[in-house]
Amino acid sequence: MATVVGLVVAFWIGRNPLPLITRADLDVALERWEQRGPASYDIDLMVGGTWPGPVHVEVREGTVTAMTRNGETPTQQRTWVYWMVPELFATIRADFDSAEADLPFGAPAGSKTTMRAEFDPQLGYPRKYQRQVLGANLGVEWEVTRFEVR
Repeated sequence: MATVVGLVVAFWIGRNPLPLITRADLDVALERWEQRGPASYDIDLMVGGTWPGPVHVEVREGTVTAMTRNGETPTQQRTWVYWMVPELFATIRADFDSAEADLPFGAPAGSKTTMRAEFDPQLGYPRKYQRQVLGANLGVEWEVTRFEVR
């Protein structure tokens, strides 16, 4: 009986609450963003994976005007745009493309990729995202900790 209870607890604790997503889920969320997303906003994210830490981005009229990563402003402004909402969608779409390749993300043959996300029900932006490549340390994740329309 103790073994059964232990397995149930381990399963419950280890399960991932984020749903698996499809390209169709991504398209619906992107359409919602394109219809309802503001042109000016501040977004804070907590990033996990290879380069973890907080990211803060300020977007005004569709242009990134300020950005910090781990409290510092990257000197190359061309990197700032990667954290605005349209680019978050582009990242997820590129992950779908890579996952369908023969060697996804350069992982060993036969590796499986899972993508999970939660999209904001009102504006559509990806509030949480996780990409896991089973059998390789190639995971990516982020969570929006604050989103403020300006």
